[in-house]
Amino acid sequence: MKKNIIKTLSIFVMILSIMISLTACVNDTKNNDQPDNNQSEINQTDNNQSDNNQSDNNQSDNKILKDINTFYETVKASQESLDKVADDIYKNWYNAIYNNKFYGSIDLAILSALSDNEETIKTINTNETEISNLYKKIRDSQLSAEIKEVMTAYSDYYEFVINVSGSFQSFSASKETLKKELASALKSLYLEL
Repeated sequence: MKKNIIKTLSIFVMILSIMISLTACVNDTKNNDQPDNNQSEINQTDNNQSDNNQSDNNQSDNKILKDINTFYETVKASQESLDKVADDIYKNWYNAIYNNKFYGSIDLAILSALSDNEETIKTINTNETEISNLYKKIRDSQLSAEIKEVMTAYSDYYEFVINVSGSFQSFSASKETLKKELASALKSLYLEL
């Protein structure tokens, strides 16, 4: 009977030993298949930073593109308003010279056109502030050449309409030239959007 107990205990120890060995092998396999937690956290952090940088770049590009579109739309709206004011100045000036309206006074004719367009001019001036602020944000973007061309043409036209000077002939000639320059610059920018 002692022999049977010893034999049973020996078998039990051997089975226990095999189980311990198997458990150790399984743990080693698990450790080799998976990186340790610290390395996994480092890799995850690197991936998150890379994803965040990519996301930040995309958000930044989208923000700049949105600002460029807003710049374009605001300049376009201001151009239409500037056209209206310039056309009214031209009409009143013409009528003062050739139809003796406004008692023949060029100053009164121009002042009347500006007064009639007071709300439009307020909108133009509000847009001017927004355009200037947007320009500062986007002037160094991938479309900087087109944006600078629009800003130069817009500034020239804005100054021309808001600060009227010169003769009727120079005003009428410059009005059409500046309109065309701004329209052309806007078209170039639009084609790049």
